[in-house]
Amino acid sequence: MDRPPDLSSDQPLQWSPGTGNEVWAMFRAAIEGDLPAIARLIAANPALARCHYQYRTPLYFAVRENRIEVARYLIEEASAPIDLAVNDSLLEIASDRGYVAMHSTLNAALASSRNASPKGNAIAAAIRNRDTEAAMALLADNPDLIHAGDGTSNQPIHWAVMTRNIPLLDQLLDRGADINARRQDGARPIHLTNGDYSYRGWRDVPEGITTTPAEVLAHLIDRGVYVDIWTASHLGDLARVRALIDEDPSLVNRNSDYSSYYLGCGSALKNAARAGRYAVVKLLLDRGADPNLPEEHIAPHGHALYSAVYGGHYKVAKLLLERGAIPNVEVESSADTLSIALASKNKKIIDLLCSYGAARRVHLLAHSGDVRTAAAVFATNSALADDPESLINAAAQGHESFVRLMLRYHPSLPARVTNLWFGCGPKTAALAELLFAHGYSASQRSWLGITPLHEFARKGDIPSATMFLERGADINARDEDICSTPLGWAAKYGQREIAEFLLSRGAVAVHPDDPPWATPLAWATRRGHTTIAQLLTQSLEGPASSPSENSSN
Repeated sequence: MDRPPDLSSDQPLQWSPGTGNEVWAMFRAAIEGDLPAIARLIAANPALARCHYQYRTPLYFAVRENRIEVARYLIEEASAPIDLAVNDSLLEIASDRGYVAMHSTLNAALASSRNASPKGNAIAAAIRNRDTEAAMALLADNPDLIHAGDGTSNQPIHWAVMTRNIPLLDQLLDRGADINARRQDGARPIHLTNGDYSYRGWRDVPEGITTTPAEVLAHLIDRGVYVDIWTASHLGDLARVRALIDEDPSLVNRNSDYSSYYLGCGSALKNAARAGRYAVVKLLLDRGADPNLPEEHIAPHGHALYSAVYGGHYKVAKLLLERGAIPNVEVESSADTLSIALASKNKKIIDLLCSYGAARRVHLLAHSGDVRTAAAVFATNSALADDPESLINAAAQGHESFVRLMLRYHPSLPARVTNLWFGCGPKTAALAELLFAHGYSASQRSWLGITPLHEFARKGDIPSATMFLERGADINARDEDICSTPLGWAAKYGQREIAEFLLSRGAVAVHPDDPPWATPLAWATRRGHTTIAQLLTQSLEGPASSPSENSSN
């Protein structure tokens, strides 16, 4: 595993607690099973239990390497998040590798302290499918299911709220469901009226459902739900907000336990600003609310102004700026304040932000292709063009002029790009050729050993794979994340056509030193991709007839 530059510094990371060096030390200790080192690091900085880099956590590495004692310590003693993973859950990682004891440890932790287990899956599925009869039959057979969390700790009442099923919600409450039940991430039903990150109300609730999130929220209030300061601020309930901070003044600068992008998350100020509740915003600021209160993992320099701008609330944004809000801050995976204003073409707010000194960083200029601004920036400070991340952003969006501007200042920049996963579609194929001409390697590896060819295999992108193979990509490169070749990635993710393509181009189905669980055939078998398993079995048996053109997963 290669050490990323970001993790070779004493500078604090932007999206994670800890410095780069501290986070790297946590990762290495987790990989090596060095529990005393983990304990020392967390004793010095308890927030390191929640650190991550590109969504990989110390707990992820402990599970990956089967370090049970470290995993148990992180879960039980340090309260590390157990739900943060990439592509596979921690349970899947343990199961894939055959780590029976680790799998049991994770299951026990989820069930005991997080109320998450498979026993709640059936009723959760019935509620998502809007099969009230089946859900109530399950409850009749086992009344304890009323409080049972599913694999993600959602109880039936959480699913009733997220699916906006008010009649079912009432039946659950009448049977004793806890209207204030908490999930493992701190969310309560009142926070889930428009879904959550995994089940998004605007996307996953069937189109025919006319019940709105506001109606569900009003119904919960009628049924006696506890209205916290974060929800009260969103609703603009000035009297409730005042009463709560009179009782506990620290609430003005306390983020909610539930950390996400949805209702009730972050600070009271952010929730009021997002909804344009000027009177509540002013009250909170008058009581000492910090307009730049960090929101860990999501908005390290504050979220209130961004939220006001996102909602188009000029008067609230102006008040926040007058009270010291940083004029332009980034929100994780959501650009920055000025970018949001530009996207909405809100000239009044754009001018307001710029009058306070707002300016976008280079990687966001690259993503939007704002070559005019970048030209002025680079002319003033050419070192700012020396940015591999920005080069990828520009190339991925097909902004040829921006790419050429960066190469004008730093012609060898592509040689230091660690990933180029954007593919080679009509907008980007010529740019890929341009980057190859300036030293980009088709076999360039990420810090986890993942190559572009792995990503193309995951997505089934044969044109991009073809271009990169013609440029010398290593068809049998093995990553350090799931210990597999591109063929293994194709098998895992059910991409039959590119699996056939890779075999036709000479991909080896099994290497002598492959972990048994990480071979392409093992992935295809575990994930139930039958036709890929048949294809791989034929390739292992020797020269095979052509696979059925009509086979599919």
